[in-house]
Amino acid sequence: MGNVYFASSAFKRLEAEATLPAKFNRMLKKSLPQDRFKNKKICIKMHLGGNLGYTTIHPFFIRQLVEHIKKGNPKSVFVCDGDANNCEWRGYTEKSLGAPIVGLFRKNHPPLKTFKIGFQTLNEAKVSQEVLDADMMIVLSHVKGHGDCGFGGACKNIAMGVVPGETRAKIHKLEGGIKWDKSKCIHCGKCIKECRNKANKFTKDGNYEIFYHHCTYCWHCVMSCPVKSLTRTGNSFQPFQEGLALVTKAVVDDMGAKNIFYINVLMNITIFCDCWGMSTPSLVPDIGILASDNLAGIEKATLDLIKTEDLLKSGLPVGRKLLSGKHLFEKIHRKDPYLITGILEKKKLGSRKYKMLEIG
Repeated sequence: MGNVYFASSAFKRLEAEATLPAKFNRMLKKSLPQDRFKNKKICIKMHLGGNLGYTTIHPFFIRQLVEHIKKGNPKSVFVCDGDANNCEWRGYTEKSLGAPIVGLFRKNHPPLKTFKIGFQTLNEAKVSQEVLDADMMIVLSHVKGHGDCGFGGACKNIAMGVVPGETRAKIHKLEGGIKWDKSKCIHCGKCIKECRNKANKFTKDGNYEIFYHHCTYCWHCVMSCPVKSLTRTGNSFQPFQEGLALVTKAVVDDMGAKNIFYINVLMNITIFCDCWGMSTPSLVPDIGILASDNLAGIEKATLDLIKTEDLLKSGLPVGRKLLSGKHLFEKIHRKDPYLITGILEKKKLGSRKYKMLEIG
C-alpha cells in the first residue's frame, strides 16, 4: 500500500493559507522532499495543450512546483511535452514557469530509444532520449475524460506523451471492436444514421471507418445493417489500455521507479482529452490535487474522487445522456476507467491499495 497525498480545493476559511495553492505547497514539502533533487536533472512531463484549449494546468501551480524543485539545488529542471508550439497562448513561457520549455519532437530533436514491446500490433515503442536522460521525471497530469480508455491521467501522460507520432499511431491501432466486410456492404448509410456520436463514416473511396474515440460500443451500427456487413469483435478498448501500460512500464523500468513521481491535477475535468485542442465546461466541480510515488494507487484514487452524483450537466454535449456503468467516465464513454489500474498493478507499476493523506 502506498501513500497518496491529497490537497483539496475545498476551503474552510477565507484565508490565503486555506486555499489550494497553499495546500499544494505544503503537500510538496511532505510528499516530495527537496533532497531528492540535489545535483539531478529534473524533467517535468505535462501536456501543454493546443489550438483553442485553455483548461490545462494553470501556470501558477507549475511555477510552484518548479520553485520547490529549485530549492533542492538540482543540476537543471525543464518542462516538456511532445509539442510545445504556441504554448505561450496558455501562459506557458520560460519566464512564467521559471524553467525552459522543451518540445520533445521538435525539428532535429535528440535521438530516440527503441523498446521491444511485442503486444499485438505494438511491436516496439520509441521514446524520447531527452526524457530518459533525466535523473528524475515528475509526471504532472491534468485529469480528464478520454474516449479511447475512459480517462486520461498519469499513465496516458507518459505513454502517449514521451513517444513520437509513429508510436502513438501503433498504440491507437490497438483500438477496435467492429469488423466491416466490404464485399457485403451496399453503402445504404443506415449505420451512419444510427450512430448518435458520429463515430463512423464512409471515406471518399468508399471504405468504412470508425473513430473509436467516439465509439461507445452500443452496437446500433451493427444491429442496423440490413446485410450484416458489420460484426462485433468485442469491446476492444482493453488492448489500448494494455498498450498504454506496457509503454509506461518500459519508461519506468528504464528510469527506475524511485526516480518517477506522479502529480494528478483534478481541476477543469472535461469530457475529452486536451489533445482535442478545445475546452468544454467541467464535468464535475474542481476536486484538488493528488501526489504519490504509487502509479496504480494515484490513478485509482483519482477515479475514486470523481463521483457521478457531482455531475454538472453543462459538461456534457446538449442531448448527451449517461449510459450504464460503475463510474461517471464509464457512463459517458462506456469504457471502464478502473481497468487500467488493474493492468498497472499486474505490471508491477504500483498497488491499487492506497492510504489517502489529506493536507490541511
